[in-house]
Amino acid sequence: MKRWFWTLDGLAVISFVVIGADTHGFTYGIAEIFRVAMPFLIALGGGIIALRVWKRPLSLFNGFLLGATTLGGGMLLRHHVWSDGTARTFVLVSGAYFVALMVGWRLVVHAIVWLKIRSLSADAAH
Repeated sequence: MKRWFWTLDGLAVISFVVIGADTHGFTYGIAEIFRVAMPFLIALGGGIIALRVWKRPLSLFNGFLLGATTLGGGMLLRHHVWSDGTARTFVLVSGAYFVALMVGWRLVVHAIVWLKIRSLSADAAH
């Protein structure tokens, strides 16, 4: 369980690029999707290492910090290394998306675990 969490966070980044491209009418191939996503994927990897997320991958706080780190680091890399735009609305939308998804999937897991424990407790009471 502790080794797959990064996949969902990475999919959050990839899905943002795919949805953004579609919204703006771009037709991206796989290579272009990864080119646009790369600064954010690098920032995500750096955040995972810096925050040592693997120790508590389901922590909601870690999800929030990882979303913020992915946003901040990704925008810095996008602007300074990739020389791509970082318009204010782009920063706000991507920040909201990253935090919502990186906290959101963790909330779903917590809810599933809670429901399972509740169900087991109810079964044991009968």
